[in-house]
Amino acid sequence: MQLNLRSLLGRRKPDDDEDDDVAITYDPVEEHVETARPTKPAKGRGRYPDTPKMISAMKWALSRVANNVTFSDKRMVAWYLLDPQRWSFRTVADGEALIEAHASQIAELVGRTVYCRITTRPYPVQTWAQAAWQNSPSPSEGFEAILVRDQQQLASRMQSDKLVYFGVDLGSRSSAVDLTARVLPDIARRELAAVQHRLDEVDEIMAGAGVDAIPAVGNDMAWLLARSFALGCPAPNQDTIEETHWSKEDLHEFTGSTFWSAEPLAQSVRIDTTMGEQPITRCVVVLTVGRMGELHIPEVDEPWIAKTDKLPFPVEWSFRVDVRSPDETSKEMNKLSDRVLAQRDHYLEDHGKQPPRQLARQSERASAVEDEQRSGFDGLATRTRGWYRIAVAAPTQEEALARAKVVQKVYKPAIKIERELDQFRLAREFVPMEPLANSGHTRHLPILKLAAGVPAATAEVGDKRGVLIGYTSGFAERPVTWDPWYGPEVVEGSGLVPIVGGLGAGKSFFAGGIVYKTGAQGVPWTVLDPSGRLGSLAELPEFRVVATAINLLESEPGALNPYALVPEPQEAWFRDEPDPEQALALAKSAAKAQRRDLVTDTLRWCLPAEDQDDKAAMSILRDAVARAEALPYSTAHGVLMALQHHDDGELAARIQRRLREASEREISRLFFASPSGGNHGDALSSRRMTFFSLKGLAQIDENKPKGEWSYDELMSRPVMSLAAWSALRSVYRADFHERKGMFLDEVHEITAVSTGRTLVQKVATDTRKHDIAALVSTQNAANVIGQNINNFVGAAFVGKTTDEEAQEHNCRLLGLPTGVGYEAEFSKLSRRSRRSETTGAPREFIFRDGMGGEDGKGGVEKIRVDYSNHERLTAALNTTADPTKRRALELVDQGSAEEGAA
Repeated sequence: MQLNLRSLLGRRKPDDDEDDDVAITYDPVEEHVETARPTKPAKGRGRYPDTPKMISAMKWALSRVANNVTFSDKRMVAWYLLDPQRWSFRTVADGEALIEAHASQIAELVGRTVYCRITTRPYPVQTWAQAAWQNSPSPSEGFEAILVRDQQQLASRMQSDKLVYFGVDLGSRSSAVDLTARVLPDIARRELAAVQHRLDEVDEIMAGAGVDAIPAVGNDMAWLLARSFALGCPAPNQDTIEETHWSKEDLHEFTGSTFWSAEPLAQSVRIDTTMGEQPITRCVVVLTVGRMGELHIPEVDEPWIAKTDKLPFPVEWSFRVDVRSPDETSKEMNKLSDRVLAQRDHYLEDHGKQPPRQLARQSERASAVEDEQRSGFDGLATRTRGWYRIAVAAPTQEEALARAKVVQKVYKPAIKIERELDQFRLAREFVPMEPLANSGHTRHLPILKLAAGVPAATAEVGDKRGVLIGYTSGFAERPVTWDPWYGPEVVEGSGLVPIVGGLGAGKSFFAGGIVYKTGAQGVPWTVLDPSGRLGSLAELPEFRVVATAINLLESEPGALNPYALVPEPQEAWFRDEPDPEQALALAKSAAKAQRRDLVTDTLRWCLPAEDQDDKAAMSILRDAVARAEALPYSTAHGVLMALQHHDDGELAARIQRRLREASEREISRLFFASPSGGNHGDALSSRRMTFFSLKGLAQIDENKPKGEWSYDELMSRPVMSLAAWSALRSVYRADFHERKGMFLDEVHEITAVSTGRTLVQKVATDTRKHDIAALVSTQNAANVIGQNINNFVGAAFVGKTTDEEAQEHNCRLLGLPTGVGYEAEFSKLSRRSRRSETTGAPREFIFRDGMGGEDGKGGVEKIRVDYSNHERLTAALNTTADPTKRRALELVDQGSAEEGAA
């Protein structure tokens, strides 16, 4: 990026008396360590002059900002914002690759000092609510109330986005050349070119894999300064800033209303600021990383820097690292070895005693480090010298100290976290360009151990425009918002979303919440819920006018006419094709074939088991279906007529009699429309939201041979398949540019027949073109993977699963490797105490958001679904048998009536 230093330094008042003679020099091996030295206390007060009780005009080293470069009177630092890195559900190999890539990039900065600031930005609740509202096709008053409740829930928790800034030292400044002159001399132009060249080099390094950073300009730079000068204090969101060119006068915006104070030997630093007209006070405690033991990252341990993400309060990091050259490290190791040898000789020769084993270990380690420096060529043997600080803040010193103890406990026993004196100077290190407080607790780390901290690791999943579905519950807690149409509309992916889990995993509860929230946004939904429990959503106040619940088993004869359930392709669907007419003709031909397959499959189940397995009988049935017309208004009676004129009269007549018997039975008559009744391609519901149920449908006992199934059990398979096709028909009736939602519960029952499998495949391939979010619920991921549609899956949710084979299928669905231990994670979800009598507790899922990324699958995190702030919804969705539930629903109805009266 172009720094434009002349533009920056030229922004001055005519009477500005600041130093105009500024030149750029660079010393790559300069030490950047300032050791804190006590000065003489003021008389009668015992207070250090630079740490007064109240400070009205702090003097800061930062003097100017140009784009992503900060300036002091002596140095320049370029700042970058790192891209978040997913850590959860990475294999050991992937984790090692990330650490090595990060280490390799930082190792290219040999001879420079690298600064890091880790801070947080409060989750933009209002911004999210506005985005969710604008993302709604036709939001209702009910959705406005939903947003209010969700914002209140978010505001009651510690929610924030993690921001990781890296600063790279660009060199020192001197006063040899006036760079602000109207006519620059050749030496000044060369200095500017040299600075720009170094900045371009650093830009390239920081953009590399493992760091993936962009220059911190505009709002990103403003947030870094706001969170540093008002350390630990809440900061308002900045207005949009296009360019960053700030002089010392401009920086007064950040420094003018902030006051720092500390008593001698104080345990914390007090920082006073304002937000608007509201005064804010925070007590900040700064901790220092001390001795570090052996860490096994990523095999056993989590990234050591990112461990503070788990804490329920914000934590700030500031560290500076000198990336040392091999020669410098080798010289230091030689000195250390000489010192160890001298000590050993002192024990042996002067005192005649055996030296401690510690000396031998130190000598061996120093030799190993020196060997690494001489033999390593990939940069991964680079050594660093750094100082690592952690800051916690609270309204009172007692609370801040309590939080500091929590941080210390998190790192025990592998890492010792110290609380030093001189908190004032330590806190100042968090402000860009401030000097090092002291050189104590210097950590000499290999570059790989530094990189194993993975500062940018986070638990980010979902998007910023969808409805709130819960919170991450693994690596750290973050809100999870999800728009089911993000895949088809933004990343041009699939809208097919499997929801997998065993009994009691919370699949229906989770899907019902999605239908509830997005339905209130104005999205039309068609729900196939065999058990009929989700139909209670149609009775909620938000949906009573726009929703209906239909039990298909109670419909008129012919309501599930298979001919009418395959949608007729429309010309508008193919306008973007190279040859729309040919594409339309092919689609109509395919629709006819699908109708014949659906009719054949349906009528086959109406025959006795012996006829279903008879090849001759099936051949006659297929011939009759092929002869009959296959249009949306056709009926199965056309097949009966074709059977009447079949060449094999006796067998055809027997099949015809069986089918006529089926047309008179209570369940199978749903398949046989008549010219005057039944479904002839019309919609079963004109409401925006339709909940189809099959309450009362017989459940198949898979342990019995097929020949022993009752007639009602035989009929359950075609009824489930036709009900799913009916739901699909409702979806395709809408404008194909309009968002649509479909939820198919118990999809494993649907895919048990060939036409059900065809339906799921059709949904998978058509979601993007028709803007469909298709949620399919099943107990085993194999019911999705087995349909050869895994490449068409967008997002995915997997709940508690205990079967080992099913766990392996879960990994394949989520794009996770098998055989590395992830299978066991599915049995750990939604744990509850053996003695717990609580029902309806929030369920956990492993969520793959399908938003792309390195592997094309997006983020993968463990989340906890939480609708607890929507009492009527949770009462309606509680599918657990409970004698008190009737009373709970009565209270819901009573509350709805009172709300309507109000």
